[in-house]
Amino acid sequence: MSQNFLKLYSSNSEPDSAFFLNEGSVFLYASNNDKYSIKGQNLIVGSTELIMKHILGENTLRLETAVTTANSTIKRIPHEKFISSINSFSFLINASIVLAKQVLLTNKIINKNMDALDGNDRLLKDLSIKYYKGVADLSKEFDKRKLPWINEILKKHITSLNFKRGEAFCKSQESLTVESSNMLSDKMIEYPRGSAICEENTAGEELYILQAGSIEVEIGGNRVATIDKKGTVFGEMALLLNEKRTATLRAKNNTVITKIMKNELKEICEKDNDLLKNVAFSLAQKHYFNIIKIGAVNKSLIEHALDAEPGEDKKVNQAERLKLDISKLKNDLADAVYKKDADYLQPIVDELA
Repeated sequence: MSQNFLKLYSSNSEPDSAFFLNEGSVFLYASNNDKYSIKGQNLIVGSTELIMKHILGENTLRLETAVTTANSTIKRIPHEKFISSINSFSFLINASIVLAKQVLLTNKIINKNMDALDGNDRLLKDLSIKYYKGVADLSKEFDKRKLPWINEILKKHITSLNFKRGEAFCKSQESLTVESSNMLSDKMIEYPRGSAICEENTAGEELYILQAGSIEVEIGGNRVATIDKKGTVFGEMALLLNEKRTATLRAKNNTVITKIMKNELKEICEKDNDLLKNVAFSLAQKHYFNIIKIGAVNKSLIEHALDAEPGEDKKVNQAERLKLDISKLKNDLADAVYKKDADYLQPIVDELA
């Protein structure tokens, strides 16, 4: 490490503290080739793995290496102090803003690296997601029914590297959902069918929670997704970072939404800060899985470079092995549908087809 920099922590080290950046810059290495920086004053960095390990129960080490410039002013926050301080609005909003920035910057790294993937790499990604969703749906059925034979099928698939790869791609994109609070009932607004809730490329200072109905997500005038799960939170990135909206949201039918303005957040959190806590925890998860996703994409890029050498097409073989794993899962479930009268597994079988 150059004498002009000080190392705060290394990847694969224990997450035992966060850091308060009074002023200066912190550079984070998501991989040997991918880095980004957090700059400014009075910022809390290094929160992700503390939240994942000490709050959400994920047994993890540091995923990134962090260094700071020698002229930065920075102070260590032991994890015990960090955990007790998240009940403070100012501390929590500070950590949330940095986490949101990390999600934004690592998303940009992912998009840049994804552009370099070829068709076989993209096929691997799509197949990994399909396999993960099938196993995840099976896990939900086991949680619901607690049948030992479901657990036996689950154990055969949930430790697969293909499952882990698919998990990283999916979980970094999952939306946060929260329970409705009576305290927010006066902030509910009804949008008639077809009306715009927010517009792409406009300033965003509101956070929204879907209470009823469904929302169409449009980018560049094209519909790309639908939000229909009650309690889904959206707009948190724009609110925290003062970024322009990345999409237009439009009511698909008569839709009821809780709308929270940025200047209302402190008052709401002083009464009940569960909403902001859930936002922070969700951002930590997205950042965590973004770093894992960066590693998975980089691995594909390296393997692609190796495949450029004459000889066996390893990427095609990986895709074929993944297709085989999907086929085995589908057959295991189809067999259970027939032998165990487990018709409730048929939708998973159909999705794997």
